[in-house]
Amino acid sequence: MHPSLSIYDESVKHFINTDFEIETLSNDCQFTEGPVWNSEGFYLCSDITANAVLKFVPGKKKEVFIAQSGTANEADEDLKPGQAGSNALAYDGEGSLLVCRHGSHEIARWNGKELQPFLSSYNGKPFNSPNDLIVDKKGKIFFSDPPYGLKEGKLNPEKFQPIAGAYCHYNGETKIFCDKYQYPNGVCLTPDESQLYLCSNKPFEKFISVFDAETLHFKRILAEENSDGIKCDPNGNVYLCNKDGIIILNSEGKRLALIQFPTIPANCCWGGEGKKDLFVCARENVFQIRNLLR
Repeated sequence: MHPSLSIYDESVKHFINTDFEIETLSNDCQFTEGPVWNSEGFYLCSDITANAVLKFVPGKKKEVFIAQSGTANEADEDLKPGQAGSNALAYDGEGSLLVCRHGSHEIARWNGKELQPFLSSYNGKPFNSPNDLIVDKKGKIFFSDPPYGLKEGKLNPEKFQPIAGAYCHYNGETKIFCDKYQYPNGVCLTPDESQLYLCSNKPFEKFISVFDAETLHFKRILAEENSDGIKCDPNGNVYLCNKDGIIILNSEGKRLALIQFPTIPANCCWGGEGKKDLFVCARENVFQIRNLLR
């Protein structure tokens, strides 16, 4: 068993390999976030502070995939220094890359040459700083919009959204479905896409909310936990990125295990053959655990 792994419930051994290795893919980034796997065989992630999307191809050095991924104007006085770059990345059903842009207050589409605005406003005002997003098989886009990218990390209702919300965009319509967090963060769908998880990494809002992904109605609290990025595995277990490492919960919110890392994980995603590898963004580091899933 790897020394970084703590097991709280033996059932976790049915889902993960416990003799894994943690591989460091990079240790010279600034603040990595929002990873996504491309089926052509590479990962992308944002370096928020560097204002760039990075590309990781197995066996090769990282490269800049999109420059100025959050904004072309980092000196904008409405922005928080070091938080103007892009954050979460996701592919839609057509294979287009969607990019959460803190500094531009929008979700944009990458057309292979430039970022084109896609979702830029709600009720006539720009978003705050779109943070995390996920797209389901029907094409619904769920995303969170905290003020992390705004000056001092605080809302500016005169110019941007008056609340920090979580939204669903579908068939040309954007709806807000949660306004209960001051800093909504990670969003994640269950494997059958029937439920959506939403969380915050702030200690004063330590609860993971569960919503019906079809009706957008609140259902329950999964667990009293904090998380930045949040992901599910095919078995419905939930992986929380927080200050302790990556906490694995079952679908009832019970802690199964903890994987610790040298630096604090901000987000993660599945990739590799069979999507059994875990790719982890952890501040200046990017890690990979091959064949974590059984």
